[in-house]
Amino acid sequence: MSVYDVIGDLLLKLRFRYQVEEVEDASELAGLIKEQVEGEEKTYIYSPPGRPRPYLVSTMRRGEDVALAFLDLDDVREVKYGGDTEALEEASLVIPEEGVAPFLFPLKKSDDVVYAALGFKTVVNASLLTGGFLESLLEDFEQNSDYYFSLVKNKLEKGEN
Repeated sequence: MSVYDVIGDLLLKLRFRYQVEEVEDASELAGLIKEQVEGEEKTYIYSPPGRPRPYLVSTMRRGEDVALAFLDLDDVREVKYGGDTEALEEASLVIPEEGVAPFLFPLKKSDDVVYAALGFKTVVNASLLTGGFLESLLEDFEQNSDYYFSLVKNKLEKGEN
């Protein structure tokens, strides 16, 4: 099974087994996040028009802040990783002094090679959430994805946790 078959299966399960809401518009996604009940974690499939594969978006609201995690299912990377695949997300998370925190989400493992989607986590004030803000956040991440991947890869190679 290819990594893209794995992504397809994941999306089917999210859509049909877990009824995860799919959103095509960034403004609609921002509105849903703002209306979210405090302390409740929600997951969305964000499918902007023209993208081959969507983003998975996990959100949680605490007071005026919203924790966001975006997983770019169109940006799959190959990395050598001998550790427990389930621990890759936490092991790869790079927490910068400011900005977004990149990480890898494992999709498939073959021997000591893991195919993983690149994502990021951040916390923002809910009042900043607009469609334009989310689009610019994603655009910046996509433009700098090679840099973020190098941070993650360096952390894994050094074995820092």
